[in-house]
Amino acid sequence: MEKPSKKKYNIILVGSGEDCIEKFIDEKSRGNKIHLLLLDYSLGSMHGDTVARKIKEYNGTKIILISGYDLNYTFVKDLEENKYIAKYIEKPIFINSLIELVADTIS
Repeated sequence: MEKPSKKKYNIILVGSGEDCIEKFIDEKSRGNKIHLLLLDYSLGSMHGDTVARKIKEYNGTKIILISGYDLNYTFVKDLEENKYIAKYIEKPIFINSLIELVADTIS
């Protein structure tokens, strides 16, 4: 019996919202497709929803917004309905659930 193939992902890490936008634009300008961003809501001087709105201008990338804060339901629903984010999850994050969510979101 064959083992199911495991998906492999190329991962790029950044340390701030500004770095995320800059790296995203840089990768897109090189012709690289970015399928998914795992984006924390609290990014220092910039919130994740601001980054998500900026990334949407470039289209084609799904975003999972992650937060340890209790974000307002209406706020999150608005981000989802306007396609700024694909999904929202709250911390703590469990790795098996995250792996499934990533696979479901990019498929």
